[in-house]
Amino acid sequence: MDRRHAVRLLGAAALPGLAGMHPNDLFALARGAHSGAARTSSFDEHQRATVDALAELIMPATDTPGARAAGVPAFIDVIVGEWYHEQERAAFLRGLQDVDARSQADFQKTFVELTEPQQTAILTGMDYEARAMPRGSPTLFFGRIKDLTLFGYYTSEIGMTQELGYVFMPGRYDGAAPVRTPRAATPQPGAH
Repeated sequence: MDRRHAVRLLGAAALPGLAGMHPNDLFALARGAHSGAARTSSFDEHQRATVDALAELIMPATDTPGARAAGVPAFIDVIVGEWYHEQERAAFLRGLQDVDARSQADFQKTFVELTEPQQTAILTGMDYEARAMPRGSPTLFFGRIKDLTLFGYYTSEIGMTQELGYVFMPGRYDGAAPVRTPRAATPQPGAH
């Protein structure tokens, strides 16, 4: 699947943890997470490396930069650390542990120690399991990290400008530009 096809499939419904948010709030969330402000990480070094490897495999560098260059692992760290409720955060961390458990079972190494083809084999199995779940089932870890990776990538400066070719305003990219909702038109006297 190419990236442009992936973005067409991506919508708020694909982000269960964020699905109830108003679109302006979603983009405010993305702006805040991509701001680059110094934050305390919610991941230890190994978890951070695992998220980095997973995101780069989901959205690899091709003729445009991948997830790593777009800052997606840091974006995921902010979302998990600052926006997820405690239960969601715990489930995400259990998902990272499960990735290593699968890697240990299949290849006797942690996920970050595997070769790229081995990592891809682990992700392919997780993707198959996620797709096999009946509609309406709770989102599995792979679905969650895939959604976060796509959302993080396509709301980043790299994703918006280099991948999608989006120009918010001619001149420069400003990921922190205020978003305003249009005012309702007021009827003019005598207009029918």
